[in-house]
Amino acid sequence: MTDSALPDADHVVRYARFIDILDDGTLNCSAFQLRKTESGLSVNWLECFSDKTKLQQLDEVRRLTRLTMKRSGRLAELNVGITRKNVGRLLEELRFIHMPLDADENFEADPSHSEIVGLPPKDSPEADMIGDLIANCVIEVHPAVV
Repeated sequence: MTDSALPDADHVVRYARFIDILDDGTLNCSAFQLRKTESGLSVNWLECFSDKTKLQQLDEVRRLTRLTMKRSGRLAELNVGITRKNVGRLLEELRFIHMPLDADENFEADPSHSEIVGLPPKDSPEADMIGDLIANCVIEVHPAVV
């Protein structure tokens, strides 16, 4: 499954930096906004590791990430279908696309890498509203580093 839509029943996690986490542990809209050079929001598809438990899936994401995750960061879990349903009322082009990363000289291949595409540009009036809608769909927040 490459460059194809993720199933609605499945789940993804998005790394959130400390500055994206509110005092109550929830995430603010900036955790789900594109940066200036991005065309999609990087996430990891948990069910890519279908033979593993959720804890093992999260461990695989942590092991294969190309980000520098910090103890103060979190992995925000989203259900694909619920997020598409809740955000799709305002943003019909929202999609979760499987985009695995190949191995290179510094990293192993990451078969779980995916992207949320169809988001408004960061500096647009819709970016905060859509970011808030996605943040409200977070079903669980996991430590980024264990």
